[in-house]
Amino acid sequence: MSQVQSPEPELVTTDKPANNKALSQFLAELKSQVTHSASIDVVKSALDKAINYPNQLRYNNTSLYIGMVAAIFSGVGYWLHLEQQGRYYRYSDIDFAVFIACIVGLVIAVSMFFARRKKLDKVSRLFRDETLKHLYNMTDCPRQFLDNAEHKFVDFNRGNYSQDVEWGKEIDFHSEAGLLRASVVYHHYVDRRTETYTESDGKGGTRTRTRTVYDHYYRQGVILPPLNKTTRLVLSESRLSKRWSQSFMPASREFEKNFRVQADSQFDAAKFLEPAVVVACEQLGNKLKNLTIEFAHDGSLLINQHNTNLLNPAMDHDITNPVAFKEELLNDTSLFTVNSIFGFVNQIIRHTS
Repeated sequence: MSQVQSPEPELVTTDKPANNKALSQFLAELKSQVTHSASIDVVKSALDKAINYPNQLRYNNTSLYIGMVAAIFSGVGYWLHLEQQGRYYRYSDIDFAVFIACIVGLVIAVSMFFARRKKLDKVSRLFRDETLKHLYNMTDCPRQFLDNAEHKFVDFNRGNYSQDVEWGKEIDFHSEAGLLRASVVYHHYVDRRTETYTESDGKGGTRTRTRTVYDHYYRQGVILPPLNKTTRLVLSESRLSKRWSQSFMPASREFEKNFRVQADSQFDAAKFLEPAVVVACEQLGNKLKNLTIEFAHDGSLLINQHNTNLLNPAMDHDITNPVAFKEELLNDTSLFTVNSIFGFVNQIIRHTS
Protein backbone atom coordinates (compact mmCIF):
# COMPACT_ATOMS: atom_id res chain seq x y z
CA MET A 1 0.00 0.00 0.00
CA SER A 2 0.99 3.77 -0.82
CA GLN A 3 1.83 5.95 2.08
CA VAL A 4 0.74 9.33 3.39
CA GLN A 5 3.10 11.67 1.59
CA SER A 6 5.39 13.66 3.82
CA PRO A 7 4.40 17.26 3.14
CA GLU A 8 6.95 19.70 1.89
CA PRO A 9 8.61 21.60 4.71
CA GLU A 10 6.53 24.62 5.68
CA LEU A 11 7.39 27.84 7.44
CA VAL A 12 4.87 27.56 10.24
CA THR A 13 4.45 30.57 12.46
CA THR A 14 3.30 29.45 15.89
CA ASP A 15 3.69 30.61 19.44
CA LYS A 16 3.46 27.06 20.71
CA PRO A 17 6.66 25.70 22.27
CA ALA A 18 8.38 22.52 21.07
CA ASN A 19 8.66 19.60 23.49
CA ASN A 20 9.95 16.40 21.89
CA LYS A 21 9.37 14.13 24.87
CA ALA A 22 5.82 15.38 25.42
CA LEU A 23 5.10 15.05 21.68
CA SER A 24 6.15 11.40 21.63
CA GLN A 25 3.86 10.69 24.58
CA PHE A 26 1.00 12.58 22.94
CA LEU A 27 1.38 10.69 19.66
CA ALA A 28 1.23 7.42 21.59
CA GLU A 29 -2.01 8.60 23.26
CA LEU A 30 -3.53 9.51 19.89
CA LYS A 31 -2.54 6.16 18.43
CA SER A 32 -4.11 4.31 21.35
CA GLN A 33 -7.32 6.34 21.06
CA VAL A 34 -7.79 5.96 17.31
CA THR A 35 -6.68 2.35 16.76
CA HIS A 36 -9.77 0.17 16.08
CA SER A 37 -12.00 3.19 16.70
CA ALA A 38 -15.69 2.37 17.08
CA SER A 39 -17.02 5.45 15.26
CA ILE A 40 -16.03 8.55 13.34
CA ASP A 41 -16.72 10.58 16.49
CA VAL A 42 -13.72 8.94 18.14
CA VAL A 43 -11.49 10.06 15.27
CA LYS A 44 -12.95 13.58 15.32
CA SER A 45 -12.36 13.81 19.07
CA ALA A 46 -8.72 12.80 18.62
CA LEU A 47 -8.28 15.37 15.85
CA ASP A 48 -9.76 18.08 18.07
CA LYS A 49 -7.36 17.02 20.81
CA ALA A 50 -4.49 17.44 18.34
CA ILE A 51 -5.78 20.88 17.33
CA ASN A 52 -5.87 21.96 20.98
CA TYR A 53 -2.50 20.42 21.88
CA PRO A 54 -0.51 23.13 23.71
CA ASN A 55 2.84 22.30 22.09
CA GLN A 56 3.99 22.08 18.50
CA LEU A 57 3.09 18.87 16.65
CA ARG A 58 6.52 18.88 15.04
CA TYR A 59 9.74 17.60 16.49
CA ASN A 60 12.47 20.13 17.15
CA ASN A 61 15.39 18.53 15.29
CA THR A 62 17.88 21.36 15.77
CA SER A 63 20.10 19.31 18.06
CA LEU A 64 20.08 16.44 15.53
CA TYR A 65 21.10 18.76 12.71
CA ILE A 66 23.92 20.12 14.86
CA GLY A 67 24.99 16.58 15.70
CA MET A 68 25.03 15.55 12.03
CA VAL A 69 27.07 18.57 11.01
CA ALA A 70 29.46 18.14 13.95
CA ALA A 71 30.01 14.45 13.15
CA ILE A 72 30.71 15.14 9.47
CA PHE A 73 33.02 18.10 10.05
CA SER A 74 34.83 16.33 12.90
CA GLY A 75 35.49 13.25 10.78
CA VAL A 76 36.57 15.22 7.70
CA GLY A 77 38.61 17.66 9.80
CA TYR A 78 40.43 14.88 11.62
CA TRP A 79 41.18 13.13 8.31
CA LEU A 80 42.62 16.35 6.86
CA HIS A 81 44.71 16.79 10.02
CA LEU A 82 46.18 13.31 9.61
CA GLU A 83 46.88 13.91 5.93
CA GLN A 84 48.74 17.11 6.74
CA GLN A 85 50.92 15.08 9.08
CA GLY A 86 51.79 12.76 6.19
CA ARG A 87 50.10 9.73 7.70
CA TYR A 88 48.72 8.61 4.31
CA TYR A 89 46.19 6.09 5.64
CA ARG A 90 48.62 4.64 8.19
CA TYR A 91 46.19 5.12 11.06
CA SER A 92 46.54 4.09 14.68
CA ASP A 93 43.84 2.47 16.81
CA ILE A 94 43.07 5.88 18.29
CA ASP A 95 42.57 7.32 14.81
CA PHE A 96 40.16 4.54 13.92
CA ALA A 97 38.33 5.10 17.20
CA VAL A 98 37.85 8.79 16.31
CA PHE A 99 36.48 7.90 12.87
CA ILE A 100 34.15 5.27 14.32
CA ALA A 101 32.88 7.73 16.94
CA CYS A 102 32.07 10.26 14.20
CA ILE A 103 30.29 7.63 12.10
CA VAL A 104 28.32 6.32 15.08
CA GLY A 105 27.30 9.86 16.05
CA LEU A 106 26.14 10.56 12.51
CA VAL A 107 24.21 7.29 12.27
CA ILE A 108 22.47 7.89 15.60
CA ALA A 109 21.42 11.43 14.61
CA VAL A 110 20.14 10.35 11.20
CA SER A 111 18.33 7.34 12.70
CA MET A 112 16.59 9.50 15.29
CA PHE A 113 15.55 11.98 12.60
CA PHE A 114 13.93 9.31 10.43
CA ALA A 115 12.41 7.55 13.46
CA ARG A 116 10.66 10.77 14.45
CA ARG A 117 9.39 11.34 10.93
CA LYS A 118 8.20 7.73 10.72
CA LYS A 119 6.31 8.14 13.98
CA LEU A 120 4.43 11.15 12.62
CA ASP A 121 3.75 9.33 9.33
CA LYS A 122 2.36 6.26 11.09
CA VAL A 123 -0.04 8.29 13.21
CA SER A 124 -1.15 10.25 10.15
CA ARG A 125 -1.78 7.05 8.17
CA LEU A 126 -3.73 5.62 11.09
CA PHE A 127 -6.00 8.66 11.14
CA ARG A 128 -6.49 8.40 7.38
CA ASP A 129 -7.31 4.69 7.44
CA GLU A 130 -9.69 4.91 10.40
CA THR A 131 -11.47 7.91 8.87
CA LEU A 132 -11.98 6.16 5.54
CA LYS A 133 -13.17 3.06 7.36
CA HIS A 134 -16.02 5.01 8.93
CA LEU A 135 -16.83 7.35 6.03
CA TYR A 136 -17.26 4.42 3.64
CA ASN A 137 -18.48 1.81 6.17
CA MET A 138 -15.53 -0.36 5.19
CA THR A 139 -15.50 -4.10 5.97
CA ASP A 140 -13.54 -7.13 4.74
CA CYS A 141 -14.82 -9.04 1.71
CA PRO A 142 -15.63 -12.71 2.45
CA ARG A 143 -13.08 -15.15 1.02
CA GLN A 144 -15.83 -16.97 -0.86
CA PHE A 145 -16.74 -13.75 -2.68
CA LEU A 146 -13.13 -13.25 -3.78
CA ASP A 147 -12.80 -16.86 -4.94
CA ASN A 148 -15.98 -16.56 -6.99
CA ALA A 149 -14.76 -13.30 -8.52
CA GLU A 150 -11.53 -14.97 -9.69
CA HIS A 151 -13.54 -17.40 -11.85
CA LYS A 152 -16.28 -14.97 -12.86
CA PHE A 153 -14.26 -12.22 -14.56
CA VAL A 154 -12.02 -12.56 -17.60
CA ASP A 155 -9.66 -9.84 -16.39
CA PHE A 156 -8.62 -11.98 -13.42
CA ASN A 157 -7.26 -14.63 -15.84
CA ARG A 158 -4.11 -12.60 -16.45
CA GLY A 159 -0.86 -14.40 -15.71
CA ASN A 160 0.43 -17.68 -17.15
CA TYR A 161 1.76 -18.86 -13.79
CA SER A 162 -0.63 -17.70 -11.08
CA GLN A 163 -3.63 -15.44 -10.51
CA ASP A 164 -4.99 -14.37 -7.16
CA VAL A 165 -7.51 -11.85 -5.86
CA GLU A 166 -5.69 -11.51 -2.56
CA TRP A 167 -8.04 -9.35 -0.52
CA GLY A 168 -10.94 -6.95 -0.78
CA LYS A 169 -12.85 -4.31 1.16
CA GLU A 170 -16.57 -3.62 0.90
CA ILE A 171 -17.50 0.07 0.95
CA ASP A 172 -20.68 2.13 0.66
CA PHE A 173 -21.46 3.79 -2.67
CA HIS A 174 -24.34 6.28 -2.62
CA SER A 175 -25.21 5.94 -6.29
CA GLU A 176 -27.97 7.58 -8.28
CA ALA A 177 -29.84 4.28 -7.98
CA GLY A 178 -29.51 4.24 -4.19
CA LEU A 179 -27.04 2.77 -1.73
CA LEU A 180 -24.83 0.05 -3.21
CA ARG A 181 -22.09 -2.03 -1.62
CA ALA A 182 -18.99 -1.93 -3.80
CA SER A 183 -15.99 -4.21 -3.31
CA VAL A 184 -12.49 -2.83 -3.82
CA VAL A 185 -10.26 -5.83 -4.62
CA TYR A 186 -6.50 -6.35 -4.88
CA HIS A 187 -5.42 -8.45 -7.86
CA HIS A 188 -1.97 -10.07 -8.07
CA TYR A 189 -0.82 -12.19 -10.99
CA VAL A 190 2.48 -13.69 -12.13
CA ASP A 191 3.92 -14.37 -15.57
CA ARG A 192 6.66 -16.97 -15.86
CA ARG A 193 9.19 -16.76 -18.67
CA THR A 194 12.59 -18.17 -19.58
CA GLU A 195 15.48 -15.97 -20.58
CA THR A 196 19.06 -16.59 -21.64
CA TYR A 197 22.12 -14.81 -20.33
CA THR A 198 25.88 -15.10 -20.64
CA GLU A 199 28.45 -15.50 -17.92
CA SER A 200 32.17 -16.05 -17.68
CA ASP A 201 33.31 -19.66 -18.06
CA GLY A 202 36.40 -18.99 -15.94
CA LYS A 203 38.72 -19.62 -18.90
CA GLY A 204 38.54 -16.23 -20.56
CA GLY A 205 35.41 -17.03 -22.55
CA THR A 206 31.67 -17.00 -21.93
CA ARG A 207 28.89 -19.55 -21.77
CA THR A 208 25.15 -19.24 -22.24
CA ARG A 209 22.75 -20.08 -19.44
CA THR A 210 18.98 -20.09 -19.11
CA ARG A 211 16.91 -19.14 -16.11
CA THR A 212 13.27 -18.88 -15.17
CA VAL A 213 12.01 -15.39 -14.34
CA TYR A 214 8.78 -14.59 -12.50
CA ASP A 215 7.26 -11.18 -13.27
CA HIS A 216 4.81 -9.95 -10.63
CA TYR A 217 1.98 -7.55 -11.48
CA TYR A 218 -0.61 -5.85 -9.30
CA ARG A 219 -3.95 -4.28 -10.08
CA GLN A 220 -6.81 -2.93 -8.03
CA GLY A 221 -10.42 -2.66 -9.06
CA VAL A 222 -14.02 -2.24 -7.97
CA ILE A 223 -16.74 -4.89 -8.22
CA LEU A 224 -20.38 -3.80 -8.15
CA PRO A 225 -23.66 -5.72 -8.18
CA PRO A 226 -25.75 -5.74 -11.41
CA LEU A 227 -26.70 -2.22 -12.50
CA ASN A 228 -28.74 -3.03 -15.60
CA LYS A 229 -29.38 -5.96 -17.94
CA THR A 230 -25.90 -5.90 -19.49
CA THR A 231 -24.02 -9.23 -19.23
CA ARG A 232 -21.08 -11.01 -20.86
CA LEU A 233 -19.29 -7.91 -22.11
CA VAL A 234 -15.60 -6.98 -21.78
CA LEU A 235 -13.98 -3.65 -22.72
CA SER A 236 -10.24 -3.66 -22.11
CA GLU A 237 -7.07 -1.86 -23.09
CA SER A 238 -5.27 -5.22 -22.89
CA ARG A 239 -5.54 -8.37 -24.97
CA LEU A 240 -7.35 -10.68 -22.57
CA SER A 241 -8.09 -14.38 -22.92
CA LYS A 242 -11.10 -14.95 -25.16
CA ARG A 243 -14.29 -15.92 -23.34
CA TRP A 244 -17.00 -14.33 -25.49
CA SER A 245 -16.95 -14.97 -29.25
CA GLN A 246 -18.48 -11.75 -30.61
CA SER A 247 -16.75 -8.43 -31.15
CA PHE A 248 -18.15 -4.94 -31.58
CA MET A 249 -16.71 -1.49 -32.13
CA PRO A 250 -18.66 1.78 -31.84
CA ALA A 251 -18.08 4.62 -34.30
CA SER A 252 -15.37 6.34 -32.27
CA ARG A 253 -11.73 6.40 -33.32
CA GLU A 254 -10.54 7.17 -29.79
CA PHE A 255 -12.51 4.25 -28.37
CA GLU A 256 -11.20 1.96 -31.12
CA LYS A 257 -7.65 3.06 -30.36
CA ASN A 258 -7.91 2.34 -26.63
CA PHE A 259 -10.32 -0.56 -26.14
CA ARG A 260 -10.81 -4.11 -27.34
CA VAL A 261 -14.34 -5.49 -27.05
CA GLN A 262 -15.54 -9.05 -26.63
CA ALA A 263 -19.20 -9.89 -26.12
CA ASP A 264 -21.68 -12.74 -26.17
CA SER A 265 -24.07 -10.63 -28.27
CA GLN A 266 -23.27 -7.81 -30.68
CA PHE A 267 -26.79 -6.47 -30.17
CA ASP A 268 -26.34 -6.23 -26.39
CA ALA A 269 -22.90 -4.63 -26.82
CA ALA A 270 -24.33 -2.02 -29.19
CA LYS A 271 -27.22 -1.38 -26.82
CA PHE A 272 -24.83 -0.71 -23.94
CA LEU A 273 -22.28 1.31 -25.91
CA GLU A 274 -24.51 4.22 -26.79
CA PRO A 275 -22.64 7.49 -27.56
CA ALA A 276 -22.83 8.92 -24.01
CA VAL A 277 -21.44 5.69 -22.53
CA VAL A 278 -18.68 5.53 -25.15
CA VAL A 279 -17.58 9.04 -24.17
CA ALA A 280 -17.69 8.08 -20.47
CA CYS A 281 -15.47 5.03 -21.17
CA GLU A 282 -12.99 7.21 -23.07
CA GLN A 283 -12.88 9.75 -20.23
CA LEU A 284 -12.32 7.05 -17.60
CA GLY A 285 -9.62 5.49 -19.79
CA ASN A 286 -7.81 8.84 -19.85
CA LYS A 287 -7.79 8.90 -16.04
CA LEU A 288 -6.92 5.26 -15.31
CA LYS A 289 -4.08 3.20 -16.74
CA ASN A 290 -4.63 -0.24 -18.32
CA LEU A 291 -8.39 -0.11 -17.75
CA THR A 292 -10.83 -3.01 -18.00
CA ILE A 293 -14.63 -2.62 -17.79
CA GLU A 294 -16.29 -6.02 -17.59
CA PHE A 295 -19.81 -7.32 -17.08
CA ALA A 296 -19.86 -10.95 -15.96
CA HIS A 297 -22.45 -13.59 -16.86
CA ASP A 298 -24.60 -12.57 -13.89
CA GLY A 299 -24.41 -8.83 -14.67
CA SER A 300 -21.99 -7.90 -11.90
CA LEU A 301 -19.50 -5.24 -12.96
CA LEU A 302 -15.71 -5.14 -12.57
CA ILE A 303 -13.71 -1.99 -13.24
CA ASN A 304 -10.06 -2.97 -12.88
CA GLN A 305 -6.97 -0.84 -13.41
CA HIS A 306 -3.28 -0.37 -12.67
CA ASN A 307 -3.35 1.98 -9.67
CA THR A 308 -3.02 -0.01 -6.42
CA ASN A 309 -3.57 2.90 -4.01
CA LEU A 310 -7.35 3.08 -4.19
CA LEU A 311 -7.87 2.82 -0.43
CA ASN A 312 -4.73 4.55 0.78
CA PRO A 313 -4.54 7.82 -1.14
CA ALA A 314 -1.75 10.33 -0.71
CA MET A 315 -2.71 13.23 1.56
CA ASP A 316 -1.70 16.85 1.22
CA HIS A 317 -1.55 17.36 5.01
CA ASP A 318 -0.69 15.31 8.07
CA ILE A 319 -1.01 15.44 11.85
CA THR A 320 1.58 18.24 12.09
CA ASN A 321 -1.07 20.56 10.61
CA PRO A 322 -4.17 19.22 12.41
CA VAL A 323 -6.70 21.86 11.29
CA ALA A 324 -6.02 21.33 7.57
CA PHE A 325 -5.60 17.58 8.15
CA LYS A 326 -9.04 17.30 9.76
CA GLU A 327 -10.66 19.25 6.95
CA GLU A 328 -9.00 17.05 4.33
CA LEU A 329 -9.82 13.78 6.09
CA LEU A 330 -13.50 14.53 6.55
CA ASN A 331 -13.90 15.43 2.89
CA ASP A 332 -15.39 12.29 1.35
CA THR A 333 -13.63 12.95 -1.96
CA SER A 334 -10.35 11.66 -0.51
CA LEU A 335 -10.60 8.41 -2.51
CA PHE A 336 -9.98 10.16 -5.81
CA THR A 337 -9.67 7.07 -8.04
CA VAL A 338 -12.59 5.28 -6.39
CA ASN A 339 -14.74 8.37 -6.80
CA SER A 340 -13.74 8.63 -10.48
CA ILE A 341 -14.96 5.05 -10.90
CA PHE A 342 -18.15 5.82 -8.98
CA GLY A 343 -18.76 8.84 -11.21
CA PHE A 344 -18.46 6.58 -14.26
CA VAL A 345 -20.85 4.08 -12.71
CA ASN A 346 -23.41 6.83 -12.15
CA GLN A 347 -23.17 7.66 -15.84
CA ILE A 348 -23.86 4.02 -16.68
CA ILE A 349 -26.87 4.04 -14.37
CA ARG A 350 -28.12 7.27 -15.91
CA HIS A 351 -27.84 6.13 -19.54
CA THR A 352 -28.45 2.37 -19.50
CA SER A 353 -30.88 1.60 -16.70
